Amino acid sequence: MLNNINIAGLSEYANEVKENNIEGIASYGVVLDWVSGTKTKVKTKNMILGNHKLVRDFEFTIDEPTELLGVNSAPNPAEYMLGGLAGCMAVTFMAGATLMNIEVDKLQLEVDGELDLRGFLGVDKDIDAGFPELKFVFNVKGNGTQEQYNTLMERVMQHSPNFNTMKNEVKMIGDINS
Repeated sequence: MLNNINIAGLSEYANEVKENNIEGIASYGVVLDWVSGTKTKVKTKNMILGNHKLVRDFEFTIDEPTELLGVNSAPNPAEYMLGGLAGCMAVTFMAGATLMNIEVDKLQLEVDGELDLRGFLGVDKDIDAGFPELKFVFNVKGNGTQEQYNTLMERVMQHSPNFNTMKNEVKMIGDINS
């Protein structure tokens, strides 16, 4: 164990995926139910990992601050999205550090972005509703060198699924049932 990550288990799983690609396919999903106003509840669906069904029984609430018509009872969708991005980047960083035999004492990741809500509100059709850019900073303490940490950040940008989902255009397929 290094960084509280099972090195043998990580290596074993990587080898399993090399031998059978299907074991590296992960399917995720959520179900959102509107509660009231801007407040919603989200429940995770079970995850399929390769040939295995993993029970994922988690719920969380989403809301907006009062200034954006919510009751400020939970993080808003953008904050959850940034948290999911940061979490995925951190997992990728820590897995890489462990594989490089770097002991990490502290890892903090800051992700910041600015939205122009004129796009969301539809008051200016030339304004995109999304974040035009996101800035991130890794604050890390451990026995690695600056060069190794730079390599880990490059690894994150290449291998983090959430980072790459946001960096690359993802095909969105919608439907509506009424």
